[in-house]
Amino acid sequence: MSTRSTTTFRTAFGVLLALVLGSAPALAQGPPADAIDLSQVAVYNSPQDIASWPVTTAITRVDTQRPDGLSFTFSARNTWPDYVPPGWDGGLQYTVWAVVQVNGQWYTSGFIQMWKDRASTGAPLLTDFARNWVYDSRWGPMMGHQPVVGEQMGFFVSSGNARGVTTATSVRERSNVVLISVPSNDTGSFTFPEHRTVKLGRGRVSTDFDGDGRSDVAVYRPSTGTGYILPSASVGSVIGGGLSTDVPVPDDYDGDGKTDVAIFRPSTGTWSILPTSTGIGFTYTWGAAGDVPVTGDYDGDGKADIAVFRPSTGAWYIVLSGTRTGVVYTWGAAGDIPVVGDYDGDGKTDIAIFRPSTGTWYIINSSTRTGFTYVWGANGDVPVVGDYDGDGKSDIAVFRPSTGEWYIINSRSMVGTVYTWGAAGDVPVVGDYDGDGRNDIAVFRPSTGVWYIVQSRTAIGMTFTWGGAGDIPILKR
Repeated sequence: MSTRSTTTFRTAFGVLLALVLGSAPALAQGPPADAIDLSQVAVYNSPQDIASWPVTTAITRVDTQRPDGLSFTFSARNTWPDYVPPGWDGGLQYTVWAVVQVNGQWYTSGFIQMWKDRASTGAPLLTDFARNWVYDSRWGPMMGHQPVVGEQMGFFVSSGNARGVTTATSVRERSNVVLISVPSNDTGSFTFPEHRTVKLGRGRVSTDFDGDGRSDVAVYRPSTGTGYILPSASVGSVIGGGLSTDVPVPDDYDGDGKTDVAIFRPSTGTWSILPTSTGIGFTYTWGAAGDVPVTGDYDGDGKADIAVFRPSTGAWYIVLSGTRTGVVYTWGAAGDIPVVGDYDGDGKTDIAIFRPSTGTWYIINSSTRTGFTYVWGANGDVPVVGDYDGDGKSDIAVFRPSTGEWYIINSRSMVGTVYTWGAAGDVPVVGDYDGDGRNDIAVFRPSTGVWYIVQSRTAIGMTFTWGGAGDIPILKR
């Protein structure tokens, strides 16, 4: 393996070498990411540059019913100014856009002009979209398209008038794009988070060593105790000093929005961590041979907690970073696989296990401290927890190596989907490689060192060659 540039920093105790990348940005609150990448969407009868308009408000609720159509809840409804189009005797405040897929391509337009006291669009989807939204050639391939129950559609709003114009008529602002499934009988309610926690200009993403909001490609080579990182926003780096039996445990232990280089040594129960915020490494003894590292933010303080799962007893041993105190939970048994994630979307990691023998998931929601079970998968499947629909909650999912199939339950809709991506021998490497707030389906092929990634933003596959036979992809555990 080669790197474009190699820079190493030795820790005081000589266990780790790592590249330290910049200073930590401050915390901020921002609107959720677009559910559909507007830069890849064809625009008709509206401003062509809508994708570049700043997202200054978030849609938190969409309601649809007969005969009123759709109504939207968003904060800018109280602040966006009115615009009076030529010939009108009153003002418009915003425009409702729809994003639809026709023959595999997404299209959009600003369809419905809304004033402050207009409660809803007045045109339901199942009965009126073809005849009252896309009724002539101004909407190109969308003309005459009629959605069906269960079809995925995107919606957003923009300030002023966006119907039949080429530029902004009011402030140049829009909301994020939300995605809904067309409900039966044109009646349904959909809620969405108002904010996402970000670092100013940077996201909080698993295995994001450079803090640019995208997962980075990285492998650990047990034969030499060396790791190789390819940050998406900077040059490659090498980390060394490990043993063949060490387990990479990357996570954000200092809460600065960047993944820290770290290893767990099962033979001694030693954690060696290099925080990016200080560049000064430290060690911590927690765990024993046979334990499985299960890092996560169990107390919701924005920092990863040191934690292990002991399969022989089903015990979880966690050091809460907020108080530096240890806690123990018993959840699971021999043969179970820990599958930590934030299943309830409260910002805290939930204790959870997958039982391959029965395909059963056992999860404790931290928000309610109650457990629930779900049957999804079979013996031989690999759990691949991730937020695939971008709703801030972890989705239950498995990868079936024998067929290369991914079975995912989207937490937003509780509808299962199946994708085929990969082959026998491939290792699933879930991450947000395009930075859109949703996890991407991806595999690493050890025999060739090739990473195969499907970007959720565009649904386009890409490949990276990084690693080789015997290498282990570095992932959050």
